[in-house]
Amino acid sequence: MNLGQIIRDFRKERGLTLNELADKIEISTSYLSALERNLRKPSIQVLRKISEKLNLPVNFLVGAQDDVFTGKKLVYMRESRGLSVEDLSEICDIPAGQLVKFEAGLETPDLDAVKKISEGLNVTIKFFLDLSENSNSIGKRIKKIRLDRGFTVTELAEKVNVTPGLISQIENGQTTPALETLQNIANNLYIPSSYLLMENKDVEDLLSTLNPDVIELLGDPNVQTVLRTLRGFQNNEIKYIINYIEFFQKNKNYLLP
Repeated sequence: MNLGQIIRDFRKERGLTLNELADKIEISTSYLSALERNLRKPSIQVLRKISEKLNLPVNFLVGAQDDVFTGKKLVYMRESRGLSVEDLSEICDIPAGQLVKFEAGLETPDLDAVKKISEGLNVTIKFFLDLSENSNSIGKRIKKIRLDRGFTVTELAEKVNVTPGLISQIENGQTTPALETLQNIANNLYIPSSYLLMENKDVEDLLSTLNPDVIELLGDPNVQTVLRTLRGFQNNEIKYIINYIEFFQKNKNYLLP
């Protein structure tokens, strides 16, 4: 999408007329119309105002959208939800072949497709559009969890088979890890990769839905050990284990020596 199309599409998505948006950013309607038709280029000041009023990152407006909506984000979130491409296709009403192209980076979805995908995966549109903020949050979370686990930068780098310098760059928000690297980091920190990609608000919303007793329980080292072990099992295997636990609870007086 070009700049004019992005402004026009998001203006309409926000329910604003040309006059209303022009008033908000204090420019003439004719000037805004020219921007949307790519007949004129906005100044940095106007670009920032448009970004603020449309609630969009500036880097998305200036043409970085092809780099912002990356296939790896879509793959991460789809897989973290346990969905196949066909499943997501049915949920979002987008052809599976189109989703495959989005994930492979062969095509960039338009606004309508981004909205459908966001709703289908239950994430905000901003998750797919804002690269810089999300990249920074990834690094902060990796650093926090690394410290919680008691790993040094060098120790985590050795586990992931990358250089300590790369880990430092990721943690400082200077670079975004490749799909394989991020998955490897998540595995060695015993967390789902989807957690690293969530926005701060999404994490807060998730935690706010949990009962305080559940949060306390998740902090138990024994519970964490069990959960880490279960991550390697398939659904049918987990069901078998749960059934066995229930059986054990009912019959432990007879089973224990």
